[in-house]
Amino acid sequence: MVCSHSDPSPGPAYKQLSDDDWRKTNSRFTGDNFQRNLRIVEEVKAIAAEAGATPAQIALAWLPAQGGDIAPIPGTKRVAHVEENIAADRIELSAEQIERLSNFTRAAGDRHDEGNMAVIDR
Repeated sequence: MVCSHSDPSPGPAYKQLSDDDWRKTNSRFTGDNFQRNLRIVEEVKAIAAEAGATPAQIALAWLPAQGGDIAPIPGTKRVAHVEENIAADRIELSAEQIERLSNFTRAAGDRHDEGNMAVIDR
């Protein structure tokens, strides 16, 4: 699932990323993959609008529906995001929303570049 507190749309903020920002070379954020993956973001935003929630809250609310052995552990630097994350606990997704979230087309592009995968797979 692609979800974030930041909007990844190809606008001024994306163009202002520094040349060494990892997203500039990550295949999920470049070329046609970027546009394909934005469709997933738009779907999550649509479900968030239905639920009166943020996309990040939808991701956190969806995780427990994957089984009793899954617990979201979000990281954040800002108090506002901590509060947003805590509020996700009150979101009740419908069976239809859970199904939609669970059946997205996989994100296009590799999660990490080859060099980073070599470190992860050790």
